[in-house]
Amino acid sequence: MMPFDSSARLNAMQQALATRAMLAIAHVDPANIEEEVALIRAFFEDVTQGEAKASFDELLADARKPVSLSAEMFPDPVQKDLVVGSCLMLGYADGTLTQAERAAVESVAQQIGMSGEGLSQLVEIVQDHLLAQFSAFPDAQSVV
Repeated sequence: MMPFDSSARLNAMQQALATRAMLAIAHVDPANIEEEVALIRAFFEDVTQGEAKASFDELLADARKPVSLSAEMFPDPVQKDLVVGSCLMLGYADGTLTQAERAAVESVAQQIGMSGEGLSQLVEIVQDHLLAQFSAFPDAQSVV
């Protein structure tokens, strides 16, 4: 479940670009690359629902090539939130958003026209969401 409005609809081009952006984030810190690629594959399959023009494996093969994004590619603010929020969730997947991952997410946000304030708000929403996941545990020892 996403901690932000995930009702955004992406067309086939946007789906591929969002997936490529997430793959770029995953390759910044390759320590958990297999797990992160599995998360991205799940995202891709969820948003495309079998209607993708490119296969996930094709996108994965191009993962190390630079992806060029622009604000015109994601004109709706909800689309921007979905793309950048997904990149943030991926960055935090191993428990820590490294400085390099943060810089890569900032680059994606800037390229698609998200303001610095919008990114800061989204970071807070994602962090709050992740911390809230621990509220179900009876004590700190439960997560050790």
